[in-house]
Amino acid sequence: MKSFILAVVAIAFLIPLTSSAAKKLKLADSVALNAAAPDFRLKDMSGKDVTLSSLKGKVVVLDFWATWCVPCHENFPAVQKVVDHYKNDQNVVFLFIDTREKSADYVQLAKADMEKNRYDFHVLFDELGPEGKQNKYYSTLGMAGIPTRFIIDANGIIRDKSVGYDDRYTDAQKVAAAIKVIDDIKASAAK
Repeated sequence: MKSFILAVVAIAFLIPLTSSAAKKLKLADSVALNAAAPDFRLKDMSGKDVTLSSLKGKVVVLDFWATWCVPCHENFPAVQKVVDHYKNDQNVVFLFIDTREKSADYVQLAKADMEKNRYDFHVLFDELGPEGKQNKYYSTLGMAGIPTRFIIDANGIIRDKSVGYDDRYTDAQKVAAAIKVIDDIKASAAK
């Protein structure tokens, strides 16, 4: 019986990828570190269009989240401290892309979430993807889950990516690590 189970598992790994699975792998491969970040045009909470290309020359931190995402919210207090650290630095921009929402009134939910928690994040809303889900840019970047953070340098190149929430570190450690990564990316652009 044990050998039968092993054989079934082995065969499952040998089955060719479906076209949608292959497409997802191709998308994930196309946005690797040190590659150009794909541009977007997304609306913010006030309805204003924001494009990544309009931010060229700045370090851009993209934080993907959702109102239902517990790890996203566990990460936000530390993230707010990082945002506060750079509030007077016009060369660093933070964009919080609300994605993969399950409710049709996600805009209202996101606004209420920001007000309730007193976060002053610049929230953008992912668009509907081909499957009719609010995940177009999320899918374009080939993400596996949220929270996911990308840091893009002043030339539009993805220099850092982090996925998930790690409770092994204190907020102070997370803040210090994020600031170091952002400062290193800023410094490398100045060279």
